[in-house]
Amino acid sequence: MSDSEPLSTGVALAQQTIEDWGNSFYAMIPNLVVGLLAMVLFVLLAYAVKRLVAAYFRRMDRADLGLILSSFGFWGMTLFGLLLSTTIVFPSVQPADMLASLGIGSLAIGFAFKDILQNWLAGLLILLRMPFRRGDQIKIGEAEGAVLRVEPRATIIRTYDGRDIVIPNTTIYTGTVIVNTSQKVRRIEIDLTVGYVYDIGKMTAIIENSLKQVEEILTDPPPQILCWELGATSLGMKVRWWINSERAAEVVTRSRAVRAIKEAFEANDIDPTDPQLIYYQSTDGAPLLPAENRAAQATPAETEEVVAGPPPPKLTISRDDPETETLEDASKAGTLLVDK
Repeated sequence: MSDSEPLSTGVALAQQTIEDWGNSFYAMIPNLVVGLLAMVLFVLLAYAVKRLVAAYFRRMDRADLGLILSSFGFWGMTLFGLLLSTTIVFPSVQPADMLASLGIGSLAIGFAFKDILQNWLAGLLILLRMPFRRGDQIKIGEAEGAVLRVEPRATIIRTYDGRDIVIPNTTIYTGTVIVNTSQKVRRIEIDLTVGYVYDIGKMTAIIENSLKQVEEILTDPPPQILCWELGATSLGMKVRWWINSERAAEVVTRSRAVRAIKEAFEANDIDPTDPQLIYYQSTDGAPLLPAENRAAQATPAETEEVVAGPPPPKLTISRDDPETETLEDASKAGTLLVDK
């Protein structure tokens, strides 16, 4: 056997292989054309279904849900068309084998894109359960604003200072969401402190009349003025009223209500920051007395000192308590005295 015989045999085998490939390709051309046409048809059908689903949910005022479902329908039909086209082009491929391969592949893809799939499912559940809608004002953790849209991966809210925040749907679905506009009206509350010298009934009437001047405050349910806490020198009060639930209404109404109350206080010579009770304790262990009671029981000289008050009283520290060593400790122990 000459050296040229193996070379010629290899060339012949290569030619035969190429010829077989060519014959197989020519035989597959009809199937390839049909499979390609089927794929194009399914893609066009998927686009049509996507547009129809999106348009239907827009009419139902559920555009965000339509976006997710239409995307799901599009990719589902596209995948089905790909499987069908593959079985047409390669008749030897069994659909069951392809589905088994897709199952294993889907498991691997699921682990690789776990967070994306979780956000997608959370977004779908949010849109199905509808805890809030577009335009609702919500608070999630430190983020607060109006809902712009719910996308497959995240929810977009716009803060009151004009910034957009992208929050993953999983965070929203598993966290606590406060929906400020879930009801038509909401309650606003502010705290006030007034001195004990003022009459409670008169104070309540003054505040009620001032709130009536604010148009945004609802009359049903009516505002509430509550005595809430007894402080050392003042009475704590809570003022509550109801408004429409939009954020803009809350800000504007709060400002106008506070201004109206302040103007009413000024018109009636009321100073909410002025403490009205001053307590004294004598060195002989007498009980604590308010300033007005002490002035009534004091001698003329003492009355002149308390009421007129020449210079500020000299402060001394009681040595009855051996553990009281400093002015700060004496103040905490309640043994700070007015030296007469």
